[in-house]
Amino acid sequence: MATMSSLIAGAKIPEAARSALGLHGRQAKRVFYRLTPVAVLIVLGLYLLQPGPAAPILFLYSTTFAAIPIAIFPVRNRMLRLYFAQQRNPDAENKTDWLSTVWICGFLSLVILAAVAALLTTPAGMQH
Repeated sequence: MATMSSLIAGAKIPEAARSALGLHGRQAKRVFYRLTPVAVLIVLGLYLLQPGPAAPILFLYSTTFAAIPIAIFPVRNRMLRLYFAQQRNPDAENKTDWLSTVWICGFLSLVILAAVAALLTTPAGMQH
Protein backbone atom coordinates (compact mmCIF):
# COMPACT_ATOMS: atom_id res chain seq x y z
CA MET A 1 0.00 0.00 0.00
CA ALA A 2 2.88 2.34 0.70
CA THR A 3 4.12 2.03 -2.89
CA MET A 4 0.71 2.51 -4.52
CA SER A 5 0.74 6.26 -3.84
CA SER A 6 4.17 6.56 -5.44
CA LEU A 7 2.75 5.32 -8.76
CA ILE A 8 1.28 8.78 -9.35
CA ALA A 9 4.66 10.49 -8.93
CA GLY A 10 6.01 11.26 -12.37
CA ALA A 11 2.85 10.13 -14.15
CA LYS A 12 1.63 12.29 -17.05
CA ILE A 13 -1.62 13.77 -15.72
CA PRO A 14 -3.32 16.65 -17.58
CA GLU A 15 -3.58 19.88 -15.58
CA ALA A 16 -7.40 19.87 -15.68
CA ALA A 17 -7.44 16.38 -14.21
CA ARG A 18 -4.97 17.29 -11.45
CA SER A 19 -7.45 19.69 -9.85
CA ALA A 20 -10.25 17.11 -10.09
CA LEU A 21 -7.99 14.46 -8.60
CA GLY A 22 -7.18 16.74 -5.67
CA LEU A 23 -10.61 16.46 -4.06
CA HIS A 24 -11.46 12.96 -5.22
CA GLY A 25 -7.93 11.80 -4.62
CA ARG A 26 -8.01 12.63 -0.93
CA GLN A 27 -11.33 10.85 -0.46
CA ALA A 28 -10.17 7.84 -2.47
CA LYS A 29 -6.92 7.66 -0.49
CA ARG A 30 -8.84 7.65 2.78
CA VAL A 31 -11.05 4.82 1.58
CA PHE A 32 -8.11 2.90 0.09
CA TYR A 33 -5.92 3.15 3.18
CA ARG A 34 -8.75 2.26 5.56
CA LEU A 35 -10.64 -0.46 3.70
CA THR A 36 -7.75 -2.35 2.12
CA PRO A 37 -6.19 -3.42 5.44
CA VAL A 38 -9.60 -4.47 6.73
CA ALA A 39 -10.29 -6.57 3.61
CA VAL A 40 -6.82 -8.13 3.75
CA LEU A 41 -7.19 -8.92 7.45
CA ILE A 42 -10.54 -10.61 6.82
CA VAL A 43 -9.16 -12.75 3.99
CA LEU A 44 -6.00 -13.66 5.88
CA GLY A 45 -7.97 -14.22 9.07
CA LEU A 46 -10.16 -16.76 7.30
CA TYR A 47 -7.05 -18.67 6.25
CA LEU A 48 -5.56 -18.47 9.72
CA LEU A 49 -8.71 -20.06 11.15
CA GLN A 50 -8.27 -23.12 8.94
CA PRO A 51 -6.25 -26.03 10.30
CA GLY A 52 -2.71 -26.38 9.02
CA PRO A 53 0.26 -24.06 8.67
CA ALA A 54 -0.54 -20.45 7.85
CA ALA A 55 2.93 -19.45 6.64
CA PRO A 56 2.56 -20.76 3.05
CA ILE A 57 -0.67 -18.89 2.34
CA LEU A 58 0.64 -15.73 3.99
CA PHE A 59 3.75 -15.97 1.79
CA LEU A 60 1.64 -16.29 -1.38
CA TYR A 61 -0.62 -13.37 -0.46
CA SER A 62 2.23 -11.08 0.57
CA THR A 63 4.17 -11.87 -2.61
CA THR A 64 1.14 -11.07 -4.76
CA PHE A 65 0.31 -7.86 -2.88
CA ALA A 66 3.90 -6.68 -3.15
CA ALA A 67 3.96 -7.37 -6.90
CA ILE A 68 0.85 -5.32 -7.76
CA PRO A 69 2.58 -1.89 -7.82
CA ILE A 70 5.48 -3.38 -9.78
CA ALA A 71 2.99 -4.76 -12.32
CA ILE A 72 1.19 -1.43 -12.71
CA PHE A 73 4.25 0.85 -12.88
CA PRO A 74 5.32 0.18 -16.52
CA VAL A 75 1.81 0.69 -17.92
CA ARG A 76 0.48 3.40 -15.63
CA ASN A 77 0.70 6.18 -18.23
CA ARG A 78 -1.20 4.07 -20.78
CA MET A 79 -3.89 3.32 -18.21
CA LEU A 80 -4.15 6.98 -17.15
CA ARG A 81 -4.33 8.17 -20.77
CA LEU A 82 -7.24 5.80 -21.47
CA TYR A 83 -8.97 6.74 -18.22
CA PHE A 84 -8.77 10.47 -18.93
CA ALA A 85 -9.97 9.94 -22.51
CA GLN A 86 -13.01 8.14 -21.15
CA GLN A 87 -13.60 10.94 -18.65
CA ARG A 88 -13.51 13.57 -21.42
CA ASN A 89 -15.98 11.62 -23.57
CA PRO A 90 -18.26 9.53 -21.32
CA ASP A 91 -20.60 8.67 -24.21
CA ALA A 92 -17.88 6.87 -26.14
CA GLU A 93 -17.55 3.13 -25.96
CA ASN A 94 -15.44 1.97 -23.00
CA LYS A 95 -12.32 0.31 -24.27
CA THR A 96 -9.70 -1.63 -22.42
CA ASP A 97 -6.03 -1.34 -23.13
CA TRP A 98 -5.20 -4.91 -24.12
CA LEU A 99 -1.46 -4.38 -23.77
CA SER A 100 -1.83 -3.19 -20.17
CA THR A 101 -4.20 -6.04 -19.39
CA VAL A 102 -1.89 -8.65 -20.88
CA TRP A 103 1.14 -7.17 -19.11
CA ILE A 104 -0.49 -6.99 -15.66
CA CYS A 105 -2.13 -10.43 -15.87
CA GLY A 106 1.00 -12.03 -17.32
CA PHE A 107 3.34 -10.43 -14.79
CA LEU A 108 1.16 -11.35 -11.81
CA SER A 109 0.75 -14.89 -13.14
CA LEU A 110 4.52 -15.27 -13.36
CA VAL A 111 4.93 -13.89 -9.85
CA ILE A 112 2.37 -16.34 -8.49
CA LEU A 113 3.98 -19.25 -10.36
CA ALA A 114 7.42 -18.27 -9.05
CA ALA A 115 6.06 -17.97 -5.50
CA VAL A 116 4.38 -21.38 -5.73
CA ALA A 117 7.56 -22.92 -7.15
CA ALA A 118 9.59 -21.36 -4.33
CA LEU A 119 7.07 -22.59 -1.79
CA LEU A 120 7.15 -26.12 -3.21
CA THR A 121 10.91 -26.29 -2.64
CA THR A 122 10.49 -25.72 1.11
CA PRO A 123 9.79 -28.48 3.61
CA ALA A 124 6.24 -27.15 4.11
CA GLY A 125 5.58 -27.31 0.36
CA MET A 126 6.97 -30.80 -0.02
CA GLN A 127 4.48 -32.14 2.50
CA HIS A 128 1.51 -31.33 0.25
